[in-house]
Amino acid sequence: MKSTGLAENLRLLCSAEPSISAVCRQIGINRQQFNKYLNGTSRPSATNLRRIAFHFGIRPAEFMLPPDEFEAHPSVAGRVLGAAQAHPAKLGFDSAFRGQTVPLRRYLGYYLSYFLTESWDNSVICAMVRLDERDGYVRCKSLERSVDPEDGSLYLSKYDGRVAMLGNRIFVLEFQSLARDALVETVLYPVGRGQLGYLRGTTFGITSRQRTPFTSPIVWHFLGVNVDLRKMMRKVGRYDVSSPLLDHRVSNILGGGQRSDSVTQRSRRD
Repeated sequence: MKSTGLAENLRLLCSAEPSISAVCRQIGINRQQFNKYLNGTSRPSATNLRRIAFHFGIRPAEFMLPPDEFEAHPSVAGRVLGAAQAHPAKLGFDSAFRGQTVPLRRYLGYYLSYFLTESWDNSVICAMVRLDERDGYVRCKSLERSVDPEDGSLYLSKYDGRVAMLGNRIFVLEFQSLARDALVETVLYPVGRGQLGYLRGTTFGITSRQRTPFTSPIVWHFLGVNVDLRKMMRKVGRYDVSSPLLDHRVSNILGGGQRSDSVTQRSRRD
């Protein structure tokens, strides 16, 4: 059975590789069989197509695109043409965030993010986080909302960022999009092997108005891809570290409120 479009798209991706033999070894597919895919005389099984797609960092369905659309696709263009040709303004650092849609796909969805804060004594901030993919990147959007327990003032912070996975660590770099005066980096990893319900790590950042950076342990609790946003937003806010409303696993990971002296507030209060 002929599979001309798929074959042409596969040949395009292979043109950027050191050799066909190297591709076959890395994927674990017989070279003779792989040649049939390249020639269009045979179509990969669903399993092999997933393995091939994973190797090249794209979705299996993207192989079905017309060759001209496939070549222009963000997941393909940078790999085939090289970062300088495909995106002249996106070199070096930006390349760390391209091609991350496959390794991070299992992490897409909504989270509640918990971290310690010095804005108020013995307090934990719970924020809403969403990871999604667009234009070949995995994006992060965060929302923090808290009420001052003393005067009732409302504080709101929004962050936009990108996500990369290196090894088994998830790196999130965010920009405070409302005040536009802070960058925040968070590094996460699953609490247990094969366990995606909780991600733990460290968050770090500094605003243009602060001399001392903040750092805090952080926990992301995965809620799913489809969630009740109103119900989720009711959980966003400030909690006492000993509050019974806090997930006990989150409390244990955060260490009962113990933190270093170098920590400063993450949310703006000025």
